[in-house]
Amino acid sequence: MEKWFKEVFLEPNFLTMIIKPYLTFYGNAEEAMNFYIAVFGAEMVALSRYEGSPMDIPEEYGNKILHAEIRVAEQSILLCDAMPGSEVTNGSRISLNIDYPQIMEMESLFKRLGEGGTIQMPLQDTFWGARFGMLTDKFGISWMLNCDLN
Repeated sequence: MEKWFKEVFLEPNFLTMIIKPYLTFYGNAEEAMNFYIAVFGAEMVALSRYEGSPMDIPEEYGNKILHAEIRVAEQSILLCDAMPGSEVTNGSRISLNIDYPQIMEMESLFKRLGEGGTIQMPLQDTFWGARFGMLTDKFGISWMLNCDLN
């Protein structure tokens, strides 16, 4: 068994990693969120809008969803409205989000997932208090890695 496999997959921290689907919409995330809440009997856990964030966005986009989380039973679904000007097409509207408890392990995983792929946003500290990065792996799967710094 390779050393990196043992270090990442057999360490206790890997067992606490949580993978969540992240759905992206183009302006109708709130409508979709309310639909999923009604259909699944879900609970809203978090809701942040673009307004009030340090991001440079058009004024009319302020009420759009920057990030939301709904909980269905013990599972979470994350969703947002795409950044203004971003291309959103069927097939590119879902990413897998990994909430990781340890920065060092997350950085290692980010590097390995990104090999042969494309980094959209390098790992960096964010205004929401996390280290975060986005990439598309060599198979075309979109990943978001997040580690709470608080």
